[in-house]
Parts: sequence; C-alpha cells; structure tokens
Amino acid sequence: MDIKRWALRIFLIIAGLFVVNYVFGWIQALLLANRYYTDAETAYTRGDYLDALTGYKEFDQEKNKYIQRGGFLQVERIWDNPYAWPRPAVYNYSKSRVDEIIQQRITIPMAESFVQANIGKVTPYLGIVYLRLGELYAQEGDLASAKDVYQLIIESFPSQPDLTAQAQVNLASLSNP
Repeated sequence: MDIKRWALRIFLIIAGLFVVNYVFGWIQALLLANRYYTDAETAYTRGDYLDALTGYKEFDQEKNKYIQRGGFLQVERIWDNPYAWPRPAVYNYSKSRVDEIIQQRITIPMAESFVQANIGKVTPYLGIVYLRLGELYAQEGDLASAKDVYQLIIESFPSQPDLTAQAQVNLASLSNP
C-alpha cells in the first residue's frame, strides 16, 4: 500500500472520529437542553417565572437530595456557542420565553431578586433585567429608584452600548417629562 492511500485512510479515520464525537456531543446537549426546557416550562406553567428563567432546585424525596432543574437561560447557554450547529428548535423557543418573561411577566421583586442573585456573575441578561427594573420602577411612579437604576446601568455596562444608550434615553425621559 502506498503512502498516499495510507495517509488518506488515516485522515478519513480521524475525520470520522471527529464527526462521531461531534454528533454524540450534539445529541447529549440536545437531551440536556430538552430536559431543562421541560423543567422551565413546568415552572412557567405554575407561574414561577423567575424559576423558569434561571432554573431552580427541587427536593427529591426518593433520592433524599435536591435536584437541579433547568431554566430557559440554561437552554440558551448550551446552544449559544457559534460552533453549536445546528441549533434545535428548543433554543429559539427558550429565547422567545426569556424575552416574554423579561418584557411581560417579570415584577419588581422578581427583577430585584434576579439582579441581587447575579451581581458579579457573567450573565447576558443582567443588564436587560436591570433596565426592565428601571422601567418597572418608573411605571410604579418610583422615579428616584428608576433614575438610580438607569445611572447605574450607564456606569456599570460600558461594554454594552445599546443597553447604556437605552438607559440614557429612559433617564432623559424621566428628567424631561
């Protein structure tokens, strides 16, 4: 057997192993995402929107221990990597639910709890939830708290120009009714 055929076979074996490993990893990620999505939908149906968003722990009496349940944010995190391809439908469903919860379902106590639980952590939604908290304060007539939140967003999220620009617009609208 000549060296070119041998090299081609080695290449095909390595490529095949890569494909098999990728498919195996993708299937494992899909199974985990589906489980987390089911957990999140269960919490959403109960009206526990913050649990649906972030996940939660639930005591399993049979195992006598707490079990981590997933949330829509975990589903997104699984598939956010640009190399995670193809993205399953559960990813888009989760993104839609996250937007719905933040824009329509979240309350001031929920937003405050989310912000407090995630300060100092890397989460793509901290700034957005914080902005929504300012909007909720403004809707409730607590303009001082809304201004404080918008100012803090401007100072704390300089790497997110769209977010800080919206906070500046909201802050200006409170100053110039």
